[in-house]
Amino acid sequence: MRFMLFALLALCAGALSAQSAPVVTVTSLGVQIPNSGGVNVAANATFNSMGLAYDVSDPQNDPVGVTATVSNIAAAVNWSEATFNKASQATPWAHNVTAALGEFGPANTVHVVTLTFSDGTNDTVFSFTISVGATGPAQSGLPGDDGGACAASSGSHGLPVLAGVFAALAWRRRRARRA
Repeated sequence: MRFMLFALLALCAGALSAQSAPVVTVTSLGVQIPNSGGVNVAANATFNSMGLAYDVSDPQNDPVGVTATVSNIAAAVNWSEATFNKASQATPWAHNVTAALGEFGPANTVHVVTLTFSDGTNDTVFSFTISVGATGPAQSGLPGDDGGACAASSGSHGLPVLAGVFAALAWRRRRARRA
């Protein structure tokens, strides 16, 4: 009985001392982007028109930094993976991600942004897409205006459709084999 009590106390002590990963909230123009969500932007819109920001905290108040990988980075105009990065610093902190001369293009490009927030012990990985729309009419406004538009969207809208197509094809193939 005494052994079980010591084992239970040791287990509880281990759980209490366990480290937790950083807590992250990513927003575009103040609207929260869910993990695996996305942001739609107009072709030729400025990078800053996306209004991207993240708020980071750590349960143990450890310093946290972020690094990024971005797909289709060759299509980026005056912004790079490093644009998303922030050096490790004490939490909580907020970061407004900016690239003053950055633009989105060419039209119909999709970037997958994967952010890794690390406190040195634990990582939080957050991923979202930036979908660049089709080329539209010339932008209006004064020189120096951000121009363009963007909106946050949640989830991947094409995945459920593809899953349904694959399921229908598999069902059809199974029926063909039985006949």
